[in-house]
Amino acid sequence: MRTIQHLLAAALGASLIVPSPLLAQETDARAQSELQGLWLTTSWPELKIKPGETHSVSLSLRNEKLPPQRASIEISGVPEGWEWALKGGGRDVSAAIVSPDSTERLTLELTPPQDAGTDDAHAIEVRAQTARETITLPLLVSLSQAEEDVTGLSLEPELPALRGTARSTFSFKVKVKNEGAEDGLFNLAASVPNGFQTRFKKGYGSEEITGLPIAAGATETVTMEVVPSRGVAAGRYEAGLEVSGEGMSSTVQLSLEVTGEPQIRIVGPQERLSGEAVAGKEASFTFTLVNTGTAPASDVELNATPPAGWKVEFEPKDIAQIAPNEAREFNVRMTPSEQAIAGDYMVGIRTSNDVVSENVQFRVTVKTSTLWGAAGLGVIAAAALVMGGAVMRYGRR
Repeated sequence: MRTIQHLLAAALGASLIVPSPLLAQETDARAQSELQGLWLTTSWPELKIKPGETHSVSLSLRNEKLPPQRASIEISGVPEGWEWALKGGGRDVSAAIVSPDSTERLTLELTPPQDAGTDDAHAIEVRAQTARETITLPLLVSLSQAEEDVTGLSLEPELPALRGTARSTFSFKVKVKNEGAEDGLFNLAASVPNGFQTRFKKGYGSEEITGLPIAAGATETVTMEVVPSRGVAAGRYEAGLEVSGEGMSSTVQLSLEVTGEPQIRIVGPQERLSGEAVAGKEASFTFTLVNTGTAPASDVELNATPPAGWKVEFEPKDIAQIAPNEAREFNVRMTPSEQAIAGDYMVGIRTSNDVVSENVQFRVTVKTSTLWGAAGLGVIAAAALVMGGAVMRYGRR
């Protein structure tokens, strides 16, 4: 019995000293939060480069929770005959000062000679030396034949050919893949015919860009919008997209077809949108329909919106087709209401088909008939005679 109690006590004591998983995680997090020091790192410590070409190795010098650190940078182990340069901010440097909790970016450029052998790997060492310590970063660099590396840019349009009118915006979406070994910032350029405008956007965004960062091996989508001028002639046009940067460039040819579009304009009699008519009598006006577009206008209907009691007729009622830059005349016969009083009236003249429509307001100045004027004068004269007779008759009394 006493032996069983001793075993239970031992087991209980063992369970008390075993740390829980949660406690272990908290300990690791606390240790990470207390990290401090100076680090020299790179994302790719082992790499292959081509003879005769310059390759850039990105370096990061990190200061974590230390006062500002000045570090002298030294490079050793570069093979004889190779060219190299250490750059920061685009200039040759040999030292860097890193502020607390910040990182300075450096670039080591390596250029092997064209006739360098490709058999051996070369150990190159980067050292950052401060007043207190020396930090080393070993690199292993080997040479490869040109055909062994897959480097460059590949462009893949989703739709290489689009179709629309001169009012359309042609949006080409192109996938750009960075097949190089380094991240890069790539410039965008377009070649289009005269009369076209272009702009670039990232993916499906709305903000315009001129360049695009792409990580090594990553793919980004670029949207190139091509906007033709309204007066561009119908036809097929070529547009080119060029992506370049980091010593690489690639182009892709795109095609857009601008279809013709009719544009209708109504011209009034003698190029005026006004005329005269007499109440109750028909007046005829000759209008002109002009197609200023780049495609024929077919099956054009003519309609009017006159004042109440008016009669408006067209001759012809419909126009079968108007070719680009062609003009066709049509007559509009208007009969104002017999009860219309003298003054100005507006008559809407409208032309339309399945594609376009045009509407103008034609001002008609209505005058009363001369017959009604003579009848009015007769009534006035008769009233004057009756009044004069009454004055003579009753005036004698």
